Amino acid sequence: MNCIDVVRQFETKYPKTLAYDWDNVGLQVGSLNRRCRKVLVTLDVTKEVVAEAIAMKADMILSHHPLLFKPVSTLATESPRGHVIASLIKHDIALYSAHTNFDLAEGGMNDVLCAILGIREPKLLDETENIGRYGTVDPVPVLEFIEFVKKTLGIAHVRYVGKTDAIVQTVGISGGSGSNHVGAAQRKNCDLYITGDVTYHTALDCRQMGQNVLDVGHYAESVFKAAVADFLRASLPEIEFAVSQVDTDPYLNR
Repeated sequence: MNCIDVVRQFETKYPKTLAYDWDNVGLQVGSLNRRCRKVLVTLDVTKEVVAEAIAMKADMILSHHPLLFKPVSTLATESPRGHVIASLIKHDIALYSAHTNFDLAEGGMNDVLCAILGIREPKLLDETENIGRYGTVDPVPVLEFIEFVKKTLGIAHVRYVGKTDAIVQTVGISGGSGSNHVGAAQRKNCDLYITGDVTYHTALDCRQMGQNVLDVGHYAESVFKAAVADFLRASLPEIEFAVSQVDTDPYLNR
């Protein structure tokens, strides 16, 4: 089988057409018209991840966060991105990224997060942008639920905006940068809105609005790795799909 067969199968569930116009998804480096025996699935593409792919003799890397968002003016190999691209080309490893198409798809990022966190009967959170989910959990004190989220997602530290004595039953969620969907969470009467990135000024607005928000960081999106690997293993047993073991979280938790 070829790398293009992996992409075709992947896009049956997470088509590129779902991605936002500003996003850059699909093939980023290399060629899909080559034999594929091993694929490494990762959240981010760093030099450590590429080294991992080289060591396992991967033919392809499938990432959630794109290596290239905007056109580049130089590929100087002294730069982190240039070094990564040069390594991929030198070792003939194709790089394919699936970002907002995975986030927006049925069974994508937010459905995976809901399943992991036990959020029942998830529905669309933000109809305008067609993203996010909200559903219910058994009533639980907010601080207890926050500890559950941290443990379940393997996160050492989070940022919380809101009342410490709140009871959580309706939960909204949007992986990645979800500041834009705070209003949608409030309209859905979410007792808690979970997302991967809340800006300072949005946090101030939430405090004024009385909307409880939990910022779990972008690394919570690591659930992408196992979800995608499991999906592709089930349909393409001839190919080995490995989950990256590299911790790409750039923040030092203290």
